[in-house]
Amino acid sequence: MNRQNEKLVAAFAATLSEQREQAQLTQEELAERADVSARFISFLETGRRQPSLSALHALSQGLDIRMRDLLAEVERHYDVASKGQG
Repeated sequence: MNRQNEKLVAAFAATLSEQREQAQLTQEELAERADVSARFISFLETGRRQPSLSALHALSQGLDIRMRDLLAEVERHYDVASKGQG
């Protein structure tokens, strides 16, 4: 089973970048708050990496939002990207 979903990865990347900017944080500041490296944040925002559940939790805490709200935004971005595909 191929679990690669480029649209979902792109939706997460866009959401993370958007949420970080809304929180007025640099990648370095978010990385410090989430206890991850700035390089990891960069890789997530460019779609070169995918987060684990633990990383999702840490990122949502670093952004000071609920994990379910972060994921709802990812889903919204994904739905927009998927419209018209069939």
